[in-house]
Amino acid sequence: MDTSKDIFQSRLYRLNRKLLSLLGQWPFQKDRDRRVILATISFIGLTQAVAQILALVTLSGDFDATIECIPPLLVDFVCVIKLTNLVCNIEQIKLILIHIQRDWQTWAIQSEFEILCRFAESGRSITIGYASGMYAFGSLFPFLAIIPKLTGKNITSEYSTRPVGFPYHVEYYVDLEKYYYPVLIHNYLSTVIRLTIIVACDTYVAVLVLHCCALFSVVRYRLKYVRKSIEQDRKLASLEEDDKFYKNFVYCIQKHKDALRFARCLDNIYKKPFFLEIGSVILAMSLSALQATSGIINTQIAMRHAAYIIAQLLHLYIACWLGQQVIDHSDRVYTSTYRGEWYESSPKSRKLLNMIMLRSTSPCTLTVGKLMILSLPSFSAVVRASASYFTVLRSVR
Repeated sequence: MDTSKDIFQSRLYRLNRKLLSLLGQWPFQKDRDRRVILATISFIGLTQAVAQILALVTLSGDFDATIECIPPLLVDFVCVIKLTNLVCNIEQIKLILIHIQRDWQTWAIQSEFEILCRFAESGRSITIGYASGMYAFGSLFPFLAIIPKLTGKNITSEYSTRPVGFPYHVEYYVDLEKYYYPVLIHNYLSTVIRLTIIVACDTYVAVLVLHCCALFSVVRYRLKYVRKSIEQDRKLASLEEDDKFYKNFVYCIQKHKDALRFARCLDNIYKKPFFLEIGSVILAMSLSALQATSGIINTQIAMRHAAYIIAQLLHLYIACWLGQQVIDHSDRVYTSTYRGEWYESSPKSRKLLNMIMLRSTSPCTLTVGKLMILSLPSFSAVVRASASYFTVLRSVR
């Protein structure tokens, strides 16, 4: 049963649906298809991760090579977290999607529909922009590694675990020169899977967060423009004057509760994964910066690591920006309440606004475990932490 077939087949959500379907994590896919896809990408990704771990063990006596092995493994770790979180919360995710579908089917006034469209369009734009950026910068790392092989330059590698053209150190305990192309294809296929997991999961979070912001915006509109909302709502048109205000405020309370529940659900699903992801990003950026500033590498390798760092910064910024959006839109409900046309209603109707204003004094948040709130100040704090760890690593090198 495809409860979401209407809105999620539209251009607004089509790309997100296809990305999740590629991972077998679209909740409305057939169970058999989901299991086959998940098993396939898991086998390819995990076997490549095991090969990287074996290379790390093989190179344990070489500090520079060990540092090169860790950032790709951290990305693998983040991908495992993201995919595992989707698998474990598939039922909750399905309920969230049904909730979104219901919101699109039950909007009461034209302005609500326009608000939903505006935020969904923003989600689509973010999905396209983020996917383009991540695939561009994420692909640059392995692409620059294979340029010498494509141009036919006679360059040899000092490591048997990373022949020329290989983006990462791997150990398959076979002759990599003999099985060069099968192993290379395995590496690059794993890179595509890794990027798709990151893009699909992050853009899905973006769509959910922006829908949550749309729910808060609907409440804000009906509180700030009470008269316009009443005029557009056919159900309120036939009521007496004071009943119109009262019913409108009751509707706002119900929608506000929906938005709060939606925000709490998002936080419950993603607070633990965010905690592990942020820690991994800090370490990965610090180690990549250490490699990029090494005096023994050439410009091409420095560019590879710079692209890797930019991709991590984009990943981190989007997460923090989304957290800031939840804070801002939930917090603005309070100001929209007292800036509205509440003075035209009766004392009985005004009492309903106290409930909304009281709850709006504490904005909703997306958290990183119990340690940090995702916001734009958090982005600068994480970048500073990465720079600090980089400085420490640089001093002990």
